[in-house]
Amino acid sequence: MTLSRFKGSLVGAVVADCMGSLFEGISTVSLSSVLESAENLEKNRQIQREHGTRPADTYGLRFTDDTAMARSVAASLLEKKSFDAQDMAKRFADEYYKEPDRGYGFNVVTVFEGLKNPETKDVYEPARVQFGGSGSYGNGGAMRIAPASLFAFARNKSSELQDLVSGVTRLTHTNVLGVNGAILEAFAVDESLRLKSEAVFDAQTFLDSLIEKMKGVETEDDKKDTNPESSHSKKRKLDDHPTPYIAQLERIKHLMLEDSLDTKVVVEEIGHDVSAIGSVPTAILAFLRAAIKSIPGLEGRNKFEQTVLYAISLGGDTDTIATMAAAIAGALYGVEQIPEAWQYYCEGVADAETMAEGLYKLEAL
Repeated sequence: MTLSRFKGSLVGAVVADCMGSLFEGISTVSLSSVLESAENLEKNRQIQREHGTRPADTYGLRFTDDTAMARSVAASLLEKKSFDAQDMAKRFADEYYKEPDRGYGFNVVTVFEGLKNPETKDVYEPARVQFGGSGSYGNGGAMRIAPASLFAFARNKSSELQDLVSGVTRLTHTNVLGVNGAILEAFAVDESLRLKSEAVFDAQTFLDSLIEKMKGVETEDDKKDTNPESSHSKKRKLDDHPTPYIAQLERIKHLMLEDSLDTKVVVEEIGHDVSAIGSVPTAILAFLRAAIKSIPGLEGRNKFEQTVLYAISLGGDTDTIATMAAAIAGALYGVEQIPEAWQYYCEGVADAETMAEGLYKLEAL
């Protein structure tokens, strides 16, 4: 395993978050507009190289709550060398109160308020009581989970990854759909790390492995009689399915192979919203689609670039879908595939590199 792939996952997630934030919340996003935004970064960087000055209308891209929380996950794991719920919860809350303008959702802010309350003894309680006790099924756990995958992989403890992810996620999202979405994302990053190289990548094998792992997760949930219908919004089309994430992965098997895949079909069949069930599978589809087919309009771009640009073009929760797709792609392709201009103009890249180096070095401990 090379350090490049650890950096690829964390740096990739940061740049995708920053670039995706430009389109966040827009339901319909054209691929041409996403491509134009990337080309502007690259053109401005070229001007700067040639003339030594930065174009006056060029601004750095800020990361969102996705990266802010991922940084807290990485920092806690690096310092404690294990999962410490108290420490990580404190970091989440402290990071929010230090910079509350990163795009945090209202519901997670109420969790942070609870964590800051000196009377709170159980750090899981503020999240557990949300939405009448059903907890949030949003993608806030999945968007930040890549450092946990790297941590478990580096320490050769991938067998403990599911429990680690569950612990990290339940600090803010306790609904089974939110937790299992984070587990699926973590499994996907881990699966990418296990591949010897992109040359041996097989999309069907990748998906089959995820489905097999999720069988253990969702079947166990079914035995516990976990009820996703108790979630806090209107009934979702997959609420009655005993294994909703497996159902999504099975749909992806067919969609990823279509010669011409309309964005509307992806949105209708898989989703692009802030729920974990409607975004984690979408990120996986974006990764797989770019891995096995050249995305029309992105010819000449490498696989990592195609993954990110295509993920953003799906619209909706663009920053989170892109950051999750990039974490998976970067873990396979390595940091070399991330354009220098993207790294230059996106906030937080240097810290992501440092954290990736720290996690990588844990394998020697």
